Amino acid sequence: METIPITEAKARIAELADRAQREHANYTFTKNGRPAVVMMSVDQYESSMETLSILDAPETRADLTDSAESEEFTSEEEMAELMNARLGKDPAA
Repeated sequence: METIPITEAKARIAELADRAQREHANYTFTKNGRPAVVMMSVDQYESSMETLSILDAPETRADLTDSAESEEFTSEEEMAELMNARLGKDPAA
């Protein structure tokens, strides 16, 4: 994550926004030398929020704990099905 003073970011906002969207670059903008804001693509933001939502569910945390303690492994497809079921999404969509 690149750190940029907010005054410099103002002058480069279109370029930075384009890179954040295309390349999934992340930026921390500083104000008076201190981190103030973060810029990231909407895709990254939504993915982060979805992950936090999933991890916020007590049953998901319990499943993760059980999984970490077991020797069984879940395939990517099985994990996607579990996540979609938790989020109420139709896997065919």
